[in-house]
Amino acid sequence: MQKLFQALTMIFLVVSTVAVQARLTINITQGVSQQIPVAVMPFSGAYPKNTEVPDGISYVIADDLRNSGRLAPQTKDFRQKLNRVSEINWSKWSADYIVIGEVQDNGGSYDISYELVSKLSNSVLSARKFSNIKSNQLRSVAHTISNFIYEAITGSKGYFTSKLVYVDVENPYDTKKAVYQLIVSDYDGFNPHVLLRQTKEPIMSPSWSKDGKTIAYVSYSRGNMAIYTIEVYTGQRKKVASYQGINSSPAFSPDGNTLAMALSQGYSENTNIYLMNLNNNKLYKKLTLNGINTAPAFSPSGKQLAFVSNRGGSPQIYITDINSKYPSSERLTYGPNQAFDPQYTPNGQNIVFMYQKDGNSGTQIAKVDLATQKITVLTQGQMDSSPSVSPDGNMIIYSQGQVGGGANLAMVSIDGKVQITLPSNTVGAVQSPAWSQMI
Repeated sequence: MQKLFQALTMIFLVVSTVAVQARLTINITQGVSQQIPVAVMPFSGAYPKNTEVPDGISYVIADDLRNSGRLAPQTKDFRQKLNRVSEINWSKWSADYIVIGEVQDNGGSYDISYELVSKLSNSVLSARKFSNIKSNQLRSVAHTISNFIYEAITGSKGYFTSKLVYVDVENPYDTKKAVYQLIVSDYDGFNPHVLLRQTKEPIMSPSWSKDGKTIAYVSYSRGNMAIYTIEVYTGQRKKVASYQGINSSPAFSPDGNTLAMALSQGYSENTNIYLMNLNNNKLYKKLTLNGINTAPAFSPSGKQLAFVSNRGGSPQIYITDINSKYPSSERLTYGPNQAFDPQYTPNGQNIVFMYQKDGNSGTQIAKVDLATQKITVLTQGQMDSSPSVSPDGNMIIYSQGQVGGGANLAMVSIDGKVQITLPSNTVGAVQSPAWSQMI
């Protein structure tokens, strides 16, 4: 069984790993030509000891805005000390926006307020107050403030309260000592929580439900592949598919009632895409025929499903109508030598995927416009893999392999103009990062 899975993996996946740490330090290697300057003043007031925001809420907000690649936050060397908006003298500022905030200690809880002021209009664009916040909620509130600020400035929804799920592997090259962990963290790597830890039995292909409450993943049950779900907040596990042969590539439908998966239904390397009703865990439709078909991904409407198939001789992306009476599909990609791992953008206009130009080249992250079928390559690496799209559709997280071994997690904007690396420097290996679609 494991040999069959390995054969399938070799055809469709480029495996990348990267060391994991509690915080992923983000380095922007390329950004938009003119980033918007934003001054983020230190929030006044007192912070609790052992806080999750040791440098203050303002630094979390500044990190978030910087990580977007579109904004250039300033956190020091201010020409004015400000306590209120009325004190701003714009002639002393090069920033287009200023963020002013305050933290009030209520003896065990905190009230947090902020104001975002625009130089152009000399007015407050966004202002809110959060009451009775516990010390362990400060980072979450900071990310929430970042969302409001980002949307007020750019017009795009912030994604800073979204989550990542990934597989952390200790001793990845020693099958007898390997330890696998399914971990959920903030989008920036902070607050990692282990949902599942097991020895020897691999964990693979985590996938979020749209409401962010459930994760589907692949593991082994007594040596046989199986698909499980796990509740994020309770840790409750459930085996949903353990058919003879390969059980892989789970993907939730947008309404959460259906799980797409790749099954061989026997000891063959050929797999087809099936749909399962999660209300009764019964298969009710087979969407493909012939060859190896895998990596299903639902469109935002839930009416179409993209997948990878080698029916034309090499792995390419196909699209099928969920409601078609008989298995039928249309090929989407023709230009690449190989195309893998499709993921729809939230607006349904593009699919991002792993791209290989020819047999002698590596893999990059690309997008294909569904209206024109035009392919745009977004990254320049040689071993870029496992793309996952942010909730707002503007950023893509992926694994960035390095020549000679090793890898980073990285992000790229949907237009390719912003390139961000997330280096890490501790022992362990991260596989298959997936971005939640809940903000």
